[in-house]
Amino acid sequence: MKRIKENIRPFDYVNIVFYAFILILVLINANRVPMLKIILLMYVSIIASTIFLIINENSNSLFRFLRFFYTYIFIGFIFESLGFIVPFISPHNKDQILINIDRHILGNDAALIFNIFNVKGVVDYLQISYLAYYFLPIVIILYLYRKNRIKRLNYTLFALSLGYYISYLGYILIPAIGPRYTLSYLTHIPLRGGVVFEAIHPLLNSLERIKQDCFPSGHTEISLLVFLLFWDENKKIALIILPIVLSLILATLVLRYHYFADVISGAFIAFLVYFVSKVIFYPKRRHS
Repeated sequence: MKRIKENIRPFDYVNIVFYAFILILVLINANRVPMLKIILLMYVSIIASTIFLIINENSNSLFRFLRFFYTYIFIGFIFESLGFIVPFISPHNKDQILINIDRHILGNDAALIFNIFNVKGVVDYLQISYLAYYFLPIVIILYLYRKNRIKRLNYTLFALSLGYYISYLGYILIPAIGPRYTLSYLTHIPLRGGVVFEAIHPLLNSLERIKQDCFPSGHTEISLLVFLLFWDENKKIALIILPIVLSLILATLVLRYHYFADVISGAFIAFLVYFVSKVIFYPKRRHS
Protein backbone atom coordinates (compact mmCIF):
# COMPACT_ATOMS: atom_id res chain seq x y z
CA MET A 1 0.00 0.00 0.00
CA LYS A 2 2.87 2.36 0.81
CA ARG A 3 4.47 1.79 -2.59
CA ILE A 4 1.16 2.44 -4.34
CA LYS A 5 0.85 5.80 -2.59
CA GLU A 6 4.43 6.67 -3.54
CA ASN A 7 4.16 5.68 -7.20
CA ILE A 8 0.57 6.40 -8.18
CA ARG A 9 0.12 9.28 -10.62
CA PRO A 10 -2.92 11.35 -11.68
CA PHE A 11 -3.45 9.38 -14.90
CA ASP A 12 -3.54 6.16 -12.84
CA TYR A 13 -6.50 7.51 -10.88
CA VAL A 14 -8.35 8.32 -14.13
CA ASN A 15 -7.72 4.83 -15.50
CA ILE A 16 -8.55 2.88 -12.35
CA VAL A 17 -11.71 4.90 -11.71
CA PHE A 18 -12.94 4.24 -15.25
CA TYR A 19 -12.06 0.54 -15.08
CA ALA A 20 -13.97 0.30 -11.80
CA PHE A 21 -16.91 2.26 -13.25
CA ILE A 22 -17.29 -0.19 -16.15
CA LEU A 23 -16.90 -3.13 -13.78
CA ILE A 24 -19.71 -1.80 -11.56
CA LEU A 25 -21.85 -0.95 -14.61
CA VAL A 26 -21.50 -4.53 -15.85
CA LEU A 27 -22.36 -5.97 -12.43
CA ILE A 28 -25.46 -3.78 -12.19
CA ASN A 29 -26.57 -5.00 -15.63
CA ALA A 30 -25.34 -8.57 -15.16
CA ASN A 31 -28.59 -10.12 -16.41
CA ARG A 32 -28.34 -8.24 -19.73
CA VAL A 33 -24.61 -8.42 -20.54
CA PRO A 34 -23.44 -11.45 -22.56
CA MET A 35 -20.11 -13.14 -21.83
CA LEU A 36 -20.39 -11.74 -18.32
CA LYS A 37 -17.69 -13.86 -16.68
CA ILE A 38 -15.16 -13.13 -19.42
CA ILE A 39 -15.78 -9.36 -19.23
CA LEU A 40 -15.55 -9.36 -15.44
CA LEU A 41 -12.34 -11.39 -15.55
CA MET A 42 -10.88 -9.01 -18.14
CA TYR A 43 -11.54 -5.90 -16.05
CA VAL A 44 -10.34 -7.49 -12.81
CA SER A 45 -7.16 -8.53 -14.65
CA ILE A 46 -6.68 -5.03 -16.08
CA ILE A 47 -7.08 -3.43 -12.65
CA ALA A 48 -4.72 -5.97 -11.06
CA SER A 49 -2.15 -5.47 -13.84
CA THR A 50 -2.34 -1.70 -13.44
CA ILE A 51 -1.75 -1.91 -9.70
CA PHE A 52 1.10 -4.37 -10.26
CA LEU A 53 2.82 -1.97 -12.68
CA ILE A 54 2.35 0.95 -10.28
CA ILE A 55 3.94 -1.01 -7.42
CA ASN A 56 6.79 -2.38 -9.55
CA GLU A 57 7.47 0.76 -11.58
CA ASN A 58 11.18 0.78 -10.76
CA SER A 59 11.79 -2.98 -10.61
CA ASN A 60 13.21 -3.20 -14.12
CA SER A 61 13.21 -1.42 -17.46
CA LEU A 62 10.37 -3.50 -18.91
CA PHE A 63 8.00 -2.77 -16.05
CA ARG A 64 8.89 0.91 -16.20
CA PHE A 65 8.17 0.97 -19.93
CA LEU A 66 4.84 -0.82 -19.49
CA ARG A 67 3.99 1.44 -16.55
CA PHE A 68 3.78 4.43 -18.92
CA PHE A 69 2.24 2.51 -21.82
CA TYR A 70 -0.46 0.43 -20.15
CA THR A 71 -3.08 3.10 -20.83
CA TYR A 72 -2.56 2.77 -24.57
CA ILE A 73 -2.18 -1.04 -24.38
CA PHE A 74 -5.44 -1.53 -22.46
CA ILE A 75 -7.48 1.06 -24.36
CA GLY A 76 -8.10 -1.38 -27.22
CA PHE A 77 -9.46 -4.01 -24.84
CA ILE A 78 -11.70 -1.41 -23.18
CA PHE A 79 -13.07 -0.25 -26.53
CA GLU A 80 -13.72 -3.79 -27.72
CA SER A 81 -15.46 -4.70 -24.46
CA LEU A 82 -17.97 -1.90 -25.03
CA GLY A 83 -19.24 -3.89 -28.01
CA PHE A 84 -20.52 -6.48 -25.53
CA ILE A 85 -21.91 -3.88 -23.12
CA VAL A 86 -23.38 -0.81 -24.83
CA PRO A 87 -25.89 -2.54 -27.18
CA PHE A 88 -27.38 -4.42 -24.24
CA ILE A 89 -27.62 -1.68 -21.62
CA SER A 90 -28.41 1.13 -24.12
CA PRO A 91 -30.26 -0.69 -26.93
CA HIS A 92 -32.03 2.35 -28.38
CA ASN A 93 -29.79 4.31 -30.76
CA LYS A 94 -30.00 8.10 -30.79
CA ASP A 95 -29.03 8.64 -34.43
CA GLN A 96 -32.16 10.57 -35.29
CA ILE A 97 -31.28 13.22 -32.71
CA LEU A 98 -27.85 13.69 -34.28
CA ILE A 99 -29.33 13.72 -37.78
CA ASN A 100 -31.76 16.44 -36.72
CA ILE A 101 -28.94 18.50 -35.19
CA ASP A 102 -26.94 18.25 -38.43
CA ARG A 103 -29.89 19.28 -40.55
CA HIS A 104 -30.65 22.18 -38.22
CA ILE A 105 -27.05 23.46 -38.31
CA LEU A 106 -26.11 22.66 -41.91
CA GLY A 107 -29.49 22.58 -43.62
CA ASN A 108 -28.74 19.07 -44.88
CA ASP A 109 -26.95 15.86 -43.97
CA ALA A 110 -23.19 16.30 -43.52
CA ALA A 111 -22.56 13.15 -45.56
CA LEU A 112 -24.30 14.74 -48.53
CA ILE A 113 -22.60 18.12 -48.14
CA PHE A 114 -19.12 16.61 -47.84
CA ASN A 115 -19.78 14.27 -50.75
CA ILE A 116 -17.97 16.87 -52.91
CA PHE A 117 -14.77 15.14 -51.71
CA ASN A 118 -16.04 11.77 -52.88
CA VAL A 119 -13.41 11.50 -55.60
CA LYS A 120 -11.25 8.49 -56.39
CA GLY A 121 -7.80 9.09 -54.97
CA VAL A 122 -9.08 11.57 -52.43
CA VAL A 123 -11.16 8.84 -50.79
CA ASP A 124 -8.10 6.57 -50.64
CA TYR A 125 -6.00 9.35 -49.10
CA LEU A 126 -8.70 10.11 -46.51
CA GLN A 127 -9.03 6.43 -45.61
CA ILE A 128 -5.29 6.29 -44.90
CA SER A 129 -5.55 9.53 -42.91
CA TYR A 130 -8.34 8.00 -40.84
CA LEU A 131 -5.92 5.29 -39.67
CA ALA A 132 -3.62 7.93 -38.12
CA TYR A 133 -5.93 7.99 -35.09
CA TYR A 134 -4.49 4.65 -34.00
CA PHE A 135 -0.89 5.86 -34.18
CA LEU A 136 -0.86 9.53 -33.15
CA PRO A 137 -1.18 8.85 -29.38
CA ILE A 138 1.68 6.35 -29.40
CA VAL A 139 3.87 8.86 -31.25
CA ILE A 140 3.64 11.48 -28.51
CA ILE A 141 3.91 8.91 -25.70
CA LEU A 142 7.06 7.41 -27.25
CA TYR A 143 8.50 10.86 -27.96
CA LEU A 144 8.17 11.98 -24.34
CA TYR A 145 9.29 8.65 -22.90
CA ARG A 146 12.47 8.57 -25.01
CA LYS A 147 13.30 12.12 -23.93
CA ASN A 148 12.61 11.19 -20.29
CA ARG A 149 10.12 14.08 -20.03
CA ILE A 150 8.27 12.36 -17.19
CA LYS A 151 6.21 15.30 -15.91
CA ARG A 152 5.10 16.13 -19.44
CA LEU A 153 4.40 12.44 -20.02
CA ASN A 154 2.24 12.30 -16.90
CA TYR A 155 0.32 15.35 -18.13
CA THR A 156 -0.10 13.83 -21.60
CA LEU A 157 -1.29 10.46 -20.30
CA PHE A 158 -3.75 12.19 -17.97
CA ALA A 159 -5.19 14.23 -20.86
CA LEU A 160 -5.36 11.27 -23.25
CA SER A 161 -6.95 9.00 -20.65
CA LEU A 162 -9.53 11.62 -19.80
CA GLY A 163 -10.21 12.18 -23.50
CA TYR A 164 -10.69 8.50 -24.28
CA TYR A 165 -13.03 7.89 -21.37
CA ILE A 166 -15.21 10.93 -21.96
CA SER A 167 -15.82 9.67 -25.50
CA TYR A 168 -16.60 6.19 -24.16
CA LEU A 169 -19.13 7.69 -21.75
CA GLY A 170 -20.69 9.37 -24.76
CA TYR A 171 -21.08 5.99 -26.48
CA ILE A 172 -22.90 4.67 -23.42
CA LEU A 173 -25.16 7.69 -22.88
CA ILE A 174 -25.85 8.56 -26.55
CA PRO A 175 -25.38 5.37 -28.58
CA ALA A 176 -25.39 5.96 -32.34
CA ILE A 177 -24.24 3.88 -35.30
CA GLY A 178 -23.54 6.67 -37.80
CA PRO A 179 -24.68 7.90 -41.22
CA ARG A 180 -23.16 4.99 -43.17
CA TYR A 181 -25.83 2.78 -41.58
CA THR A 182 -28.77 5.12 -40.94
CA LEU A 183 -28.99 7.25 -44.10
CA SER A 184 -30.29 4.62 -46.51
CA TYR A 185 -30.14 6.88 -49.56
CA LEU A 186 -26.31 6.84 -49.31
CA THR A 187 -26.35 3.33 -50.76
CA HIS A 188 -27.16 5.01 -54.08
CA ILE A 189 -24.12 7.32 -53.70
CA PRO A 190 -21.25 4.87 -53.15
CA LEU A 191 -17.84 6.03 -52.04
CA ARG A 192 -15.44 6.14 -54.98
CA GLY A 193 -12.44 4.53 -53.38
CA GLY A 194 -9.69 2.59 -55.08
CA VAL A 195 -7.62 -0.40 -54.01
CA VAL A 196 -6.57 1.19 -50.70
CA PHE A 197 -10.13 2.04 -49.71
CA GLU A 198 -11.45 -1.38 -50.76
CA ALA A 199 -8.82 -3.06 -48.58
CA ILE A 200 -9.03 -0.90 -45.45
CA HIS A 201 -12.71 0.06 -45.24
CA PRO A 202 -14.22 -3.44 -44.88
CA LEU A 203 -11.36 -4.49 -42.60
CA LEU A 204 -12.14 -1.66 -40.17
CA ASN A 205 -15.82 -2.54 -40.30
CA SER A 206 -15.08 -6.15 -39.38
CA LEU A 207 -12.62 -5.26 -36.61
CA GLU A 208 -14.82 -2.57 -35.08
CA ARG A 209 -17.12 -4.69 -32.95
CA ILE A 210 -18.90 -1.76 -31.32
CA LYS A 211 -21.08 0.15 -33.76
CA GLN A 212 -22.61 2.60 -31.27
CA ASP A 213 -19.42 4.65 -31.20
CA CYS A 214 -20.32 7.89 -32.97
CA PHE A 215 -20.99 10.53 -30.35
CA PRO A 216 -18.64 12.18 -29.74
CA SER A 217 -16.09 11.56 -32.50
CA GLY A 218 -13.16 9.98 -30.69
CA HIS A 219 -11.09 10.24 -33.87
CA THR A 220 -11.58 14.00 -33.92
CA GLU A 221 -11.09 14.40 -30.19
CA ILE A 222 -7.94 12.31 -29.70
CA SER A 223 -6.16 13.43 -32.88
CA LEU A 224 -6.83 17.09 -32.12
CA LEU A 225 -5.78 16.57 -28.50
CA VAL A 226 -2.46 15.03 -29.64
CA PHE A 227 -1.88 18.10 -31.83
CA LEU A 228 -2.56 20.45 -28.90
CA LEU A 229 -0.26 18.46 -26.60
CA PHE A 230 2.50 18.49 -29.21
CA TRP A 231 1.98 22.24 -29.69
CA ASP A 232 3.10 22.75 -26.09
CA GLU A 233 6.07 20.44 -26.46
CA ASN A 234 7.39 20.81 -30.00
CA LYS A 235 5.67 23.20 -32.40
CA LYS A 236 7.59 21.88 -35.42
CA ILE A 237 6.22 18.37 -34.90
CA ALA A 238 2.78 19.84 -34.20
CA LEU A 239 2.81 21.63 -37.55
CA ILE A 240 3.95 18.44 -39.30
CA ILE A 241 1.04 16.41 -37.93
CA LEU A 242 -1.54 19.20 -38.37
CA PRO A 243 -2.35 18.29 -42.03
CA ILE A 244 -2.76 14.67 -40.93
CA VAL A 245 -5.12 15.68 -38.14
CA LEU A 246 -7.20 17.91 -40.44
CA SER A 247 -7.36 15.17 -43.08
CA LEU A 248 -8.40 12.66 -40.44
CA ILE A 249 -11.22 14.91 -39.25
CA LEU A 250 -12.38 15.47 -42.83
CA ALA A 251 -12.28 11.70 -43.37
CA THR A 252 -14.78 11.11 -40.55
CA LEU A 253 -17.36 13.09 -42.55
CA VAL A 254 -16.49 12.17 -46.12
CA LEU A 255 -16.27 8.44 -45.34
CA ARG A 256 -19.58 8.72 -43.43
CA TYR A 257 -18.30 7.45 -40.12
CA HIS A 258 -19.64 10.44 -38.20
CA TYR A 259 -22.27 13.14 -38.12
CA PHE A 260 -21.22 16.78 -38.04
CA ALA A 261 -22.52 16.94 -34.45
CA ASP A 262 -20.05 14.17 -33.50
CA VAL A 263 -17.12 16.09 -34.95
CA ILE A 264 -18.06 19.40 -33.31
CA SER A 265 -18.53 17.70 -29.94
CA GLY A 266 -15.23 15.84 -30.33
CA ALA A 267 -13.38 19.09 -31.08
CA PHE A 268 -15.02 20.81 -28.10
CA ILE A 269 -14.07 17.98 -25.73
CA ALA A 270 -10.48 18.00 -27.05
CA PHE A 271 -10.05 21.68 -26.13
CA LEU A 272 -11.88 21.19 -22.82
CA VAL A 273 -9.68 18.25 -21.81
CA TYR A 274 -6.56 20.11 -22.93
CA PHE A 275 -7.29 23.20 -20.84
CA VAL A 276 -8.52 21.28 -17.80
CA SER A 277 -5.40 19.09 -17.84
CA LYS A 278 -3.18 22.14 -18.22
CA VAL A 279 -4.80 23.88 -15.26
CA ILE A 280 -4.33 20.77 -13.11
CA PHE A 281 -0.68 20.16 -14.04
CA TYR A 282 0.55 23.68 -14.70
CA PRO A 283 -1.44 26.08 -12.51
CA LYS A 284 -0.49 29.72 -12.76
CA ARG A 285 1.52 30.96 -9.82
CA ARG A 286 -0.31 33.34 -7.55
CA HIS A 287 1.38 36.63 -7.04
CA SER A 288 1.41 37.88 -3.48
